[in-house]
Amino acid sequence: MQQEAQPNEARWGNMQLGQLAGDLAAAAASASLVTPAVAIIDRALVEQAAFKQPILRGLRRHALGALRQPSQFVFQRPFGIVWALYAATYSVANVTDTISRKLEIAAAGTITFATTMMANVPLALWKDIQFAQEYGTGNGPDAKTSKADIISVRLQNKSLARTAAAIFLVRDGVTIFGSFTLAPWLSDAIPNGLAAHPHAKPIITQLTVPILTQLVATPLHLLALDMYTRQYPMPFLERAKHSQQYLPSSTLLRCVRIIPAFGIGCLTNMELRSAFHAKVSG
Repeated sequence: MQQEAQPNEARWGNMQLGQLAGDLAAAAASASLVTPAVAIIDRALVEQAAFKQPILRGLRRHALGALRQPSQFVFQRPFGIVWALYAATYSVANVTDTISRKLEIAAAGTITFATTMMANVPLALWKDIQFAQEYGTGNGPDAKTSKADIISVRLQNKSLARTAAAIFLVRDGVTIFGSFTLAPWLSDAIPNGLAAHPHAKPIITQLTVPILTQLVATPLHLLALDMYTRQYPMPFLERAKHSQQYLPSSTLLRCVRIIPAFGIGCLTNMELRSAFHAKVSG
């Protein structure tokens, strides 16, 4: 009996390792799919906030640049930063869910949200700071800022920088909660009569809930970005008014941005993960 149990335990252990490997592979593939669009949109948003550059002009220029010189685009540091952010986010969400199911933990959804937040938030903050430093300082391509403004951008006000970081954290918490926790909850709440196909409910919620979170996240994003790129004291109402002047276009663009990042990306990740798990389970 004991000899029979050992092969079964070994097979179960191999299956778990195979599922975890599938989790990582699905995360890497999904991150590779969404990174180009996210990197282009995020750069255009930073340049719009810092230099008042027309958003469509920035999107067009960066998209054409990526198509004309794909290798240069892919191997640039900003591309790697965005890829690392989403690969880590999807990986942690996948692995946490797999382990939670294995251990039959009741609060698996809460644990997945918490661990995904712990992975995503510092990496997203790091990404935002790197993009602000890379594309939000100096002379932009269509800069309308004065020389004094550019010098002020480079000043390091630690208090404002910390406040901006805290606002970025709240923004990411809203997005992660909507994408990885609220969307699955709402998917389960949709009556079967409204979505007969088993894949219809997660597709509906995964493509709508993350987008709706941007109605809250975008004003926070613009305020934090303004604090980081213009690190000098000013009345809060004046800063808020200045930072929100592109709110409609920025909200629309971040809603579009969230579709690949946490809509298509999450759906691709879930489908690939399910396929890998099914293959391992035999």
